[in-house]
Amino acid sequence: MSDIGTPEDTSGFIAVIGMAGRFPGAADTDEFWANLVAGRDTVTRDAPQVVPGGAPDGGDLTYVPSRGRLDGAEWFDADYFGYSAREAFLLDPQHRVFLECAVAALEDAGADPDRFPGTVGVYGGCTETRYAEALAAQSDRLGGVTEDDIVLGTAPDFLVARTAERLGLRGPAVAVQSACATALVAVHTAGRGLLAGDCDLALAGGVAVHVPPKKITWTGPDGTLAPDGVCRAFDAKGEGTVAGNAVGVVVLKRLADALADGDHIRAVVRGSAVTNDGAGRIGFTAPTVAGQAAAVREALLTAGTDARTVTYVEAHGTATPIGDPIEVTALTRAFRADTDERGFCAIGSVKTNIGHADAAAGAAGLIKTVLALGHRQIPPSLHFTEPNPQIDFESGPFRVATELGTWAPGDLPRRAGVSSFAVGGVNAHLVLEEAPERPVRASERRAHLLVHSARTAPALGVRLARFDAHLAGPAAPAPADAAWTLQTGRREHGHRAFTVLGDGRERTTVHSTGAPRQRPVVFLFPGRIGPAEAWRLHLTEPAFREAFDSVLDGVDEQLVRAVRETARGLALPRDPVVRDTYVFALEYALAALWQRWGIRPGAVLGTGTGSLVAAVVAGVLPVAGAVRLIAEPARSGGTEEDLRALLDALDPRPQRIPVVLGDGSWNDPGTPVTAGRWAAELRTAADPDAALDTLLADPERVLLQVGAGSSLVETARRKPRCTPGHLLLAGLAGPDDGGDALAVLYDALGRLWLSGARVSWAGVHEGERRAKVPLPGYPFERLPYLVRHPDEESRTAGGNGAVATASVTGTGTGTGVAETRTADEEPAVTSTAPADGSRPESADDTPLGVVLRLFGDALGLPDLEPDESFFELGGDSLIAVKLLARLKEIYPVEIRMSALFASATAADLAALIEQQLAAPHQDTEEESA
Repeated sequence: MSDIGTPEDTSGFIAVIGMAGRFPGAADTDEFWANLVAGRDTVTRDAPQVVPGGAPDGGDLTYVPSRGRLDGAEWFDADYFGYSAREAFLLDPQHRVFLECAVAALEDAGADPDRFPGTVGVYGGCTETRYAEALAAQSDRLGGVTEDDIVLGTAPDFLVARTAERLGLRGPAVAVQSACATALVAVHTAGRGLLAGDCDLALAGGVAVHVPPKKITWTGPDGTLAPDGVCRAFDAKGEGTVAGNAVGVVVLKRLADALADGDHIRAVVRGSAVTNDGAGRIGFTAPTVAGQAAAVREALLTAGTDARTVTYVEAHGTATPIGDPIEVTALTRAFRADTDERGFCAIGSVKTNIGHADAAAGAAGLIKTVLALGHRQIPPSLHFTEPNPQIDFESGPFRVATELGTWAPGDLPRRAGVSSFAVGGVNAHLVLEEAPERPVRASERRAHLLVHSARTAPALGVRLARFDAHLAGPAAPAPADAAWTLQTGRREHGHRAFTVLGDGRERTTVHSTGAPRQRPVVFLFPGRIGPAEAWRLHLTEPAFREAFDSVLDGVDEQLVRAVRETARGLALPRDPVVRDTYVFALEYALAALWQRWGIRPGAVLGTGTGSLVAAVVAGVLPVAGAVRLIAEPARSGGTEEDLRALLDALDPRPQRIPVVLGDGSWNDPGTPVTAGRWAAELRTAADPDAALDTLLADPERVLLQVGAGSSLVETARRKPRCTPGHLLLAGLAGPDDGGDALAVLYDALGRLWLSGARVSWAGVHEGERRAKVPLPGYPFERLPYLVRHPDEESRTAGGNGAVATASVTGTGTGTGVAETRTADEEPAVTSTAPADGSRPESADDTPLGVVLRLFGDALGLPDLEPDESFFELGGDSLIAVKLLARLKEIYPVEIRMSALFASATAADLAALIEQQLAAPHQDTEEESA
């Protein structure tokens, strides 16, 4: 995409490979884009207020309090991040929202920080809120909270450090505080960090969330707020901006690395720059043309881009009568250094849709532009009818984008600029380009293994449902790419499921039933003829093909031809040498395939020809030696001494892994099997009973039949020593069972992954170059955590500084199955529970009696009924924390907040207590889920 038609140096380019955000009226970037293309203004406007003498002429002014609000910003999945309810209360809601957004962005990028081979950095910032004041004012209700606790939970300094700590990121964690330019400065800084080698993957963004919503008051005609509550960027009626909340995070990577790794590139940052207005301005808050123009020009120069090739600019566009003309003048000056052409570049401002999102403003503009590049459309900038008379659009390069339009720049690549200018003179500008075309590579494999995991069973169910809907939708990716993304781009949690998707879209979904952990795997080689369908593995699986062919190296052509015909199902092997050579090649190739997939044997057992495969896999015999044994008459007709002499001549090697022989003996590498013992093993008809008894002695062992059918694992399953804890798997169908061989193998591999096996997904996809694709993100299971300031009387019914509450109508699976009241509508409640932690005196000392007494003490209500809900009576999350703490002091139980939401009546909670008392070791996480 060079401007001069020659290959250009892209080493300084940065790829945007993932992003996530929440905006007014949009829970994610898909909803955000839908609002943008529909031209929706999602600002919330309250009833107009009259400000006496507020107009410039001294008359009364009608002011409309307005704000861009985030729905449910106080709701948070504390358990996902390992926080207790108390810890969650102490975190500024914008820190929590940023944490969830960071996870969503990494998932969108298909990047699992636990398995990413390089270092991951995080750069970002937030705004100042009053949440610390609320915590301090309510400290007596928070159980001994200290000033340090409040600072650590709310200070902007700790936003990115907390993100790095909770997500396990070991690269730079750089807090950026540049007012309205924070997010774009963070992106610029992250890009520099990537190019300098400080990290190999970077999160960058900003957040500004006020919970409860910040009270908006009229600041006078000289302020920055629009009196009518409408942001009219570049318009003659523009009188100011509108305050808003938002969060946006992008995932960045060096372009060359993103291309090499097959990442889904959403856009390319060709260049960026940050400047300051310095002293050349009339005041600290005043912007300058020179400073802004310098940032735009330097970004263009860094990008190596002629301004004429930039056909859209996402402007800062605050709609202030002075700020907009200065910005357009600065942009014009920067562009005029390259071109005199007029009206070729569209301009817009996302603030007309959502308001001014403070520290997240640049993230909102950047994400809007990345989406526009991807969809090849320019969304409308709203509320523009007549240009600000101080802006000369007629003779300049810009025109306001007032309608949704196709982005078609002719022969030029789609390029855009994004600006963010802050109080204090910070100017940031990025030059973006559309993502390079990525070829679609079809897969030769007819089956695909899709893996899913979550922290809880309900979340896993929602994740599966979301994925199924996505796979059935119009934007469904290639199944092989979806499989690769799920396998390598998602964190591996404890609750797991997998689906094998076949060529005809037939599918099988299997859920895990236990905690995943590494378990020893024993390879069982049955020595049996396999199905003709297995030959397809020779076509699609390099590891299988290499191993199978290596068996036939040095063998005469007639035998090679006969073995291949047998493998294809073209002929039945009448010659035992042909049969055994084929069986050996099949099972040896399967063993090689399993090992390439990361499944390595902790021991081996073979029967018949399978005992030779076991000897080779254990490292005792070379492949060529085993094939020679198959063809030697001594094996079948000679004496044991003849066979022993033959084994000695083959130069047996040191044994690498344990071998279980037919008599049940366990032979470690330190006590290798002698040639004579191997001779006896090869001469004797195998009875696997004793050997299987030995293997079943350890319930942790996984028995994997590496060969056709399920004879050995079925025999093991019928033995008394077999327990539900054993995992017995057959990795290939029998000759007459039918079905796709790879699908059967994937089913076994999926079950191994469920149990905790570490799979080499690169080995699974060997021979094909797969690509990452965007897929539905994690379904957070949120609960409300909000501490209110006591002086917010106007926002509460009782005026005593209550905590926000919710009445949950579902299980909290992150799908919005909950009924919430806004922070403006929350009732006031106080706790009158004893502060000394003593057990309540009650005539009824049963769990129900105790719970009723605690409910009454906590809510200040007498004579409660067992079927009355704690939350419907006025209870809230903060009071619930203290209630659960009291219960723990009285009874040896561990009841989580989510369990209280599900068992909100005294009767239900008492039953839960009795259940835990009866089964003290019960998995409380499963119970609460």
